[in-house]
Amino acid sequence: MGNLQIPAVWNRIEVGVGQFTPGPYRSGDVVLPAIRRAPGLSVELSGLMPNRDHNGDLLQAVERMPHCLPGECPVIGILAADPFLRIDQLADRLAEKGYRNLANLPSVTQYGVTFRTILNDLDVGPAREIKVLGEFARLGFAVSVAIAHIDDVAVALALAPACLFVVPSFDLWRDQKLDPDGLLALCGQVTEGRRRASPETPVVLFADRMAISQTQAHDAGADGILEDSCDAQRCPVRR
Repeated sequence: MGNLQIPAVWNRIEVGVGQFTPGPYRSGDVVLPAIRRAPGLSVELSGLMPNRDHNGDLLQAVERMPHCLPGECPVIGILAADPFLRIDQLADRLAEKGYRNLANLPSVTQYGVTFRTILNDLDVGPAREIKVLGEFARLGFAVSVAIAHIDDVAVALALAPACLFVVPSFDLWRDQKLDPDGLLALCGQVTEGRRRASPETPVVLFADRMAISQTQAHDAGADGILEDSCDAQRCPVRR
């Protein structure tokens, strides 16, 4: 997915009990275990709720997922900060089905600046995510990195990621709505940091249920946009 050759519009594909999209999954799909949206929160933020076993659900889902099609690079979302994640087990299951692209989605970076130090001190923070993604990279996976703060960019780029995903944090949450101007501003900062350090790394903006157009995302420097929650049965953007 390098050299900015990525889909302009991305799809979120949810798999799991009660909502299983059989595939096939394609480049531009972000495949996640089903996430129940919490009232007033985006899917990405809802995915951080403590009543989920993201990676356990993913392992079960992988058993039912089809083999990855040749030439396609769907991104599998893992909870990389999970201290109980068995990297070898998940890596083996994904590799058996031909999935070699993954990202830290949802990401604990979305908790925001206030909790970053606390989470890192407990070894369940952004630092652990980067370490885990590095382990997957050493196992031959292409890793993409979720960015929720400008300070994430340099660390993320050190992994030579396939893609950067700009995601909203709780810091952008006001009156039960995410601030589109704040998210666009963050995207602009991320793309500027990318331009200086690694201009060939694509940036995708996660604009979940927000009034952000493809034009606005492009003007903020994004190479692609995930516009809303969707799956293969509902989403019109299937290549």
